[in-house]
Amino acid sequence: MNWLRLMSPEKLYDLFRLEVDDIAEPFLWSDEEFFAYINEAQDLHITEIGGIADRSSQFTKITYKTGTKFLTYDPRILRIKGAWNEVNRRIDVTNLDNMNGISQTDDYGARVLFGLDDTLTGTVSAIITDVEEDKIQLYPIPETDGFIKLYVFRRALHELSYKSEEFEIAPQYHLNLLNWVKYKAYGKQDVETFDGKKAAEFRIEFALGVKKAWRDREARHDRRRVVSYGGIPMS
Repeated sequence: MNWLRLMSPEKLYDLFRLEVDDIAEPFLWSDEEFFAYINEAQDLHITEIGGIADRSSQFTKITYKTGTKFLTYDPRILRIKGAWNEVNRRIDVTNLDNMNGISQTDDYGARVLFGLDDTLTGTVSAIITDVEEDKIQLYPIPETDGFIKLYVFRRALHELSYKSEEFEIAPQYHLNLLNWVKYKAYGKQDVETFDGKKAAEFRIEFALGVKKAWRDREARHDRRRVVSYGGIPMS
């Protein structure tokens, strides 16, 4: 397994050239095409397994000023799993439906449904993730400056290139990325490259590899619930 640990985008590029017999210039598939395909493959792999867990990247810390209602978060974030304030106290991560579903008992013993009070100020106790695209709403509106630390699942931090040293996904899944690259390569609309049968076969292989990665992750996290994987369409 040692050679897997040494896999890099450069080595995967060289392997692709050998496996599709495209080693002489002019290439059937350009370098630009290869890296567009491999970046697409890595992004599909990451998003399909639910993202890369992260609490340490720079964008997981978001500062805010007094009176701030909305904060924009990095578009590489797929899902916010947890949040903490500057004194390491946990903040609820919730959605608008849950906030609008808060109920209290009135003076007569009846349950009264309360909606979100957009004018309430105080210490931030919750962030609402689905009010605006790529933004979180602070609730209540903060009365002092502060910051929030996020625990997120995200996309890759950087695009792959010939100079990239490593992938962000585990080594055992690197070779499966080539299945997507070959699917895209053989699907290229060119008389010298198009092969619909091969393209379909490699798409299926990639989808099966990602499904295995998803199952491996679920097993590592020891989920005590029934979860189904929708997956990548195989055709």
